[in-house]
Amino acid sequence: MNRFLRGVAGVVCGLVWFVFPMLDAAWSGPEADSQSIHTLYDNKEFQKALEELNKLNSEKAGTADMRRLKVRTLLRLGKPKDALSEYDQLVQLLKQDETPTLREVALGFVVVLTKDMREQMRGAAFTALKEWQSSDAVPFFEDGLSDGSGLVRALAAEGLAKLDAGRRSPKFRQALEDQAVLVKEAVLKGFTKANDASVLSLVEPALKDPEVRVRVAAAEVLCHLKRSNGCDLLLRYAKAPNPDERTSAIRALVERRPKQVVPILKEASEHKQPSVRGAAATGFGRVPSEEALTALTRLLRDPLPPVRIAAAVSLGQLQGLNAVPPLTQALGDRDNAVRAFVIGALLEQGERYEVVTDSVLDLINMKEPAIRAAVARALGHAGEDNRAPARSALMLLSQDTVSRVRIAAVKSMAKVEGSRAIPILKQSLHDEDDAVRATAGGALLNVLPVDD
Repeated sequence: MNRFLRGVAGVVCGLVWFVFPMLDAAWSGPEADSQSIHTLYDNKEFQKALEELNKLNSEKAGTADMRRLKVRTLLRLGKPKDALSEYDQLVQLLKQDETPTLREVALGFVVVLTKDMREQMRGAAFTALKEWQSSDAVPFFEDGLSDGSGLVRALAAEGLAKLDAGRRSPKFRQALEDQAVLVKEAVLKGFTKANDASVLSLVEPALKDPEVRVRVAAAEVLCHLKRSNGCDLLLRYAKAPNPDERTSAIRALVERRPKQVVPILKEASEHKQPSVRGAAATGFGRVPSEEALTALTRLLRDPLPPVRIAAAVSLGQLQGLNAVPPLTQALGDRDNAVRAFVIGALLEQGERYEVVTDSVLDLINMKEPAIRAAVARALGHAGEDNRAPARSALMLLSQDTVSRVRIAAVKSMAKVEGSRAIPILKQSLHDEDDAVRATAGGALLNVLPVDD
């Protein structure tokens, strides 16, 4: 009898070991095959697709196909941070980056913020999206034109203005009826990027807009399209007593009539209104000549820092002229913001990094985040010969405790390093700040190879 009971017990134990795995699988739900999960994804049933992906055993879930699908599913559900973690595991599996998938992840960090409750974050998202030179960005910008913030709508309009497909968008043209001055100005500026006479009927009514900047922008479009009345209006506005009118017109004329604008710039450079002197300083950077060099050297000693900053930036743009001596002297300016812009100008002139090294080290240790951010932007002007030291300084700034400094460093790193910055930009996707992550995403969209 005892032998019989021991035999039964052995059989029961065997059945338990055999049945429990089957029960475990049944209790967890049937495991879907990969094709059915793909079908759920294609049918836009993303939450169900994610649930099924999470049910897969480790072997199936660890395949490149399933990891890739999980990345995309998480992105569609607005979870870019989770998607990035999954992408990192995909990279470990493949032993290399996968450009199309990384591009989707980068875009995910930008797009998720376009609907954020915070205006600042939406602004950061559309600013980052402007880095993406692709017609695929058009629907996102069009959607941004309906944002509740005029500033965000203006950023969306600027993004559309940069793209051929964006300028052809009916929604872009309709935005000329927006109540915000910045939006209307962005649309009109966009019209100057193409030779499309069909916009004339839209532009001419804007010549009577109550806002100066809109009227000037409309005149600039007409001048761009070879309508003499537009150019005549700009010349008249450039001599107007209203400083805002004068400043806007000078900036427009520099682009359209550079030879005619030099006497106007010389007069404006001595105007009592700082904004007019600043506009003159900016304008001289577009008309390289000995006259411009002389005027800018004088404006680099202006009593007000914003004017000196405008002069420094323009001196950096004067290639072929001896702009380095006045800039080198200005490294000792009493205003730290001016010094930061002088660094950028010297680097743009191709001056050796050793000339600005002490100033860079001094300013990146300043308490004011605005100064450190200005230095980060300045380093973005470094050319190939200065790439290595600029990169080292930007690496320090990319770890700054203040997000605005890290944002500036990320942008400059992309400018200086190009596609070589991809590993650093990927790391910035892990940043604790939403705006930094979005900026890194936009930078990646810009530097990633188009074809893979």
